[in-house]
Amino acid sequence: MTERLKYEHATVAADSDAARIARSLKKFLAKRTRKIRLQPNRPNSFDEILRPAIDFAIDRLRQASPASRSLRQLAWNDLRRHLMTRLGFALTPTLRLQRNAARAAGCRADITLLETTLEFPELFDTATRLISGWLNAQTEVLVRILRDKKNLGANFFKKRLQMEVTHIRPGLSDPHDGGRSVTVVEFARGLRLIYKPRSANREELWFNALRWLNRQQLGVSFRIPKFLPRSRYLWMEFLAKKSCHSIAEVRRFYFRWGAQTALAQILGAIDLHRDNWLAVGSQPMLVDLEFVGLKPKRGGKTLDRPTSAKTTAGAQSLPALLETGLFPLTSRDRAGSYHGIAPFDSSSLERGPFTCWPRYKRAIQPPWKYVSELVRGFEAVAEIFSDIRLAKDFFQEVLARSAKNGTDRILPRATAQYARLLRESFKPRNMVSRGARWRALEHHCSLSAMNRRIGLAEARALLRCDIPKFTTRPGSSFVSWKRFLVAIAELKDSSRILRRRVLFRSSRRAPRLTT
Repeated sequence: MTERLKYEHATVAADSDAARIARSLKKFLAKRTRKIRLQPNRPNSFDEILRPAIDFAIDRLRQASPASRSLRQLAWNDLRRHLMTRLGFALTPTLRLQRNAARAAGCRADITLLETTLEFPELFDTATRLISGWLNAQTEVLVRILRDKKNLGANFFKKRLQMEVTHIRPGLSDPHDGGRSVTVVEFARGLRLIYKPRSANREELWFNALRWLNRQQLGVSFRIPKFLPRSRYLWMEFLAKKSCHSIAEVRRFYFRWGAQTALAQILGAIDLHRDNWLAVGSQPMLVDLEFVGLKPKRGGKTLDRPTSAKTTAGAQSLPALLETGLFPLTSRDRAGSYHGIAPFDSSSLERGPFTCWPRYKRAIQPPWKYVSELVRGFEAVAEIFSDIRLAKDFFQEVLARSAKNGTDRILPRATAQYARLLRESFKPRNMVSRGARWRALEHHCSLSAMNRRIGLAEARALLRCDIPKFTTRPGSSFVSWKRFLVAIAELKDSSRILRRRVLFRSSRRAPRLTT
């Protein structure tokens, strides 16, 4: 990586905040534990064990922001469930071990969180770091809802927004920067918006590119959702999955998806797995655009799915189309494991959910049935960019303008591997003594990272139960004209790869399913 990397430290999850939370939480748990009536014939569930910590966090959140008064009880229940899920993921392995040990020793199977933290001190530190980040992340969302109330009503609903939050669902993305994640906010009368705690520069690039394509007489148009960019976050129109009304609509869906596949290749998009797409009638919608419009990073150390798959194990170069994450990789690609989560992978049918594929009469319409439409859409965009006049117009109107905006996020290693490192760190052996979890993370991250500096930054993020997030501010133009011409030239062979790869995976297709 030639660009200078920057790790986005989450100030909301600073150690001083966690230390204050730890002191208050310990007192709260001590008082609550004395009031708990243990059931002699029924061991308490893990949810019951964690409930005092959840109550503590909810009480703190109610006191932290004036905007919390606008939340209905259903919204508070949503927040409880989200924190319960996060705490349960981190603490349950140790709680389960503690319960099994008590049973084996002939003691009562009822345990409490406070008792467990006495045996496993690092468990308490992990819980306080997670709660500290969660509190600040949710407080930030509530403050921004209140601050943007007027603009949200005017931009999305063309009317005054009633400040009453009926539902709020965090956790629609990986947690970054102290537990921040994509969140659905639902107001009175069912009005819903998507909150994304990051810059809108990637959304602006992708949708500006689609607007440009809409003017090129492709025969179809692309839906452009509304969004409201702010300095470090954005609000976006809520998109709901929707079935097609005819086979003709399904065919148009795949024509559009083929066209967007060509656009994704040109823009250097990566990590476009199936959870990043939503089928809205005949429109394939890319809903997570963090890795759209990146300059290729050649020669970096990679694990599983590479940061940019140009350079893979054994110095074998992948075709540009396969870098996007839209297609599964095979052993011949020598680029690690990537199957079951690519949108054009037939084995996805065995796993679900099916939000990225269109439906007609409740039946899933998988991509291998519409390869011709995919290829026609892809080749239609390739033909547009073969006109040098149109290519220059796109470069100047879309790419050159985007080059001035914001920073780019990069992925030193696969998100799936970060998730594995995080799960490993939650094993009971890393909870026995204070600092044990940090030492394990530091060792594993530094051992396999590009360099020690990146490894330590990864370990610090994982210690806070975050997925590490790195950004880089390119020192030069977003993408050079020369590189752009190379990307266009690569489209020529990609339609053949697209057809072959989708049809090859169709040999593993599952029986017809309905939803």
